[in-house]
Amino acid sequence: MQDHRLSSSSLLLFLLLCATIAGSLVFLASCGQTVGMSSPGHALRGQVNGGQQGVNGATIQLYAAGDTGYGSAATSLLTTAVTTNPAGSFSITGDYMCPSASTQVYIVATGGNPGLSPGTNNTALAMMAALGPCGNLTSSTFIFMDEVTTVASVYALAPFMAVSSGTPGAMLGTSSTNSQGLANAFATVNNLIDTTKGEAPGLSLPTGATAPSTEVNTLADMLATCVNSNGSSGECSTLFTDATPSGGSAPTNTIDAILDIAQHPAQNVSTLFGLVTGTAPFQPTLASAPNDWTMAVKYIGGGLTAPTGIAVDGSGNIWVANGGVYPAFSGGNNSISKFSATGTAISTSSGYTGGGLGAPFGIAIDPSGNVWAPRSNGSALAEFSSSGSALSGTNGYTGGGLSAPYGIAINGSGVVFAANGGNVSGILNTGSAQSGSPYGSGSNLFCIAIDGSGNVWTTDEVNPGTVIKMSSAGTVAGTYSVDGQNGAWGVAIDGSSQVWVSNSASNTVTALTSSGSVVSSYGGGGLSTPENLIVDGLGNIWVADEGGNQVSEFSNSGSTISPSTGFTGGGMSKPYGIAVDGSGNVWVTNNASGSNSITEIVGAAAPLVTPLSVAAGNNTLGVRP
Repeated sequence: MQDHRLSSSSLLLFLLLCATIAGSLVFLASCGQTVGMSSPGHALRGQVNGGQQGVNGATIQLYAAGDTGYGSAATSLLTTAVTTNPAGSFSITGDYMCPSASTQVYIVATGGNPGLSPGTNNTALAMMAALGPCGNLTSSTFIFMDEVTTVASVYALAPFMAVSSGTPGAMLGTSSTNSQGLANAFATVNNLIDTTKGEAPGLSLPTGATAPSTEVNTLADMLATCVNSNGSSGECSTLFTDATPSGGSAPTNTIDAILDIAQHPAQNVSTLFGLVTGTAPFQPTLASAPNDWTMAVKYIGGGLTAPTGIAVDGSGNIWVANGGVYPAFSGGNNSISKFSATGTAISTSSGYTGGGLGAPFGIAIDPSGNVWAPRSNGSALAEFSSSGSALSGTNGYTGGGLSAPYGIAINGSGVVFAANGGNVSGILNTGSAQSGSPYGSGSNLFCIAIDGSGNVWTTDEVNPGTVIKMSSAGTVAGTYSVDGQNGAWGVAIDGSSQVWVSNSASNTVTALTSSGSVVSSYGGGGLSTPENLIVDGLGNIWVADEGGNQVSEFSNSGSTISPSTGFTGGGMSKPYGIAVDGSGNVWVTNNASGSNSITEIVGAAAPLVTPLSVAAGNNTLGVRP
């Protein structure tokens, strides 16, 4: 037998070699490589149910969300096969590695027998639960997967998902520059459902918030008709047919079916509702078909009082101006409010005050993350830090022609432009007036936006249906007619530098080229006294319909996406301000007297670069981050 023992000199050489390799590994890790950055996962336990019945023989997979693009392939983390036992239980004995503590992970169950005759395998069965940061998983983590967790997880993550190409739930990812938006979307799931029990609402739902739990149950009951079958019966084929988007391909599993519904919420609403049986497993359910299948949450607190303008900062926090009830803008509380990306009030019950703030109509975030709002009942602007501390002194920033400023917008250099009614003021980020301010003239200049070239666009509500374009230095480049009636109101810029204007009197929206030529005006989609509007990351137009308690959505070519009644839900009441965050959630302010709330339409839009001042400075308006 050959002697494999090392001589003392050989042993010393071997140890030195090991030390060199170890040092190299440490060096690689310190240079940003993945070597040594992964960490072993904890043992996990869970349960898979179809309705109230355990699923036997379902295949379990743990995924890390992709980072090479929206809907990109996720990474499978399990190194050994895991399946459920006859009761639907499963165990993962730590045989996975967390790519990093912050990596967003989710779990998927496919196939299996939902309590039917032995040997049944429902290949259409696919369910999931969003888990969040991998580093948050512990040995005490218990995961419940059912139709309820599937619905909520898909809705919140829909902007980051794509229909699978053979492996249900495997296409979920974001760009390398929007990890924050993805993390916020995962966190939103915990407002909607409890992933430890498979029930709605979630444990993280803020106090006083109203979640759409009955709608979640109803959607889950639609899936249950297919989940609790053999997969080849009429229940699945009917669900898949009804969920198929116009001009699209039919889904082949329940994750893709609910993804199609989430991404096309105005389609086949009544037909899909008809899939819910009288003995549906999740209760309570909706008593009748809803207006649409969007999913919305209402939040209160934080000093909200007749909220008007709304903006999103770079972390996904929501900032709201409490300007008073339209049209007199009275009844506000001279404050601004701040909410986390998941709707938890951060400001106090009085909001943030001071800094010269008074009856603020508009609100905007500068590239440094500071928050600006006008004293609309006076002649000043107020500036706040990201923590809500007033930076602008007792009287705010004055000068530059400021006079009852309403709408404000900020360019990539931090210059704040305010519409005063008769003209536009430019205020530097130091609080002093920009040279030559004020600029232009009009009858009632109200809303304002900055395009990717730094041009300033403002609407004139009275001089009928016009919009004025100015350079960043305040030079008027043109005045353009957008509508034959008074009422040009909101203004927003898309990724092609088109300018979109809402016309509150004629219930239309108008698209103009960057040179001011009218492309066309569009109606329908539920437009009813349209006020403010925003362009999402895929160029779709979202409009707050103050006259109809709803929002409308149009494609970039002007086709209606929302139904003739708009998208409703979430307690919307005279929605006024509107914003889209980096997770694809749509946020609106409810300006009706006594409402004192904001509504989040979960995962309905395409993620947007925030704040808008950064997007304008980088020329990334109307595109995904």
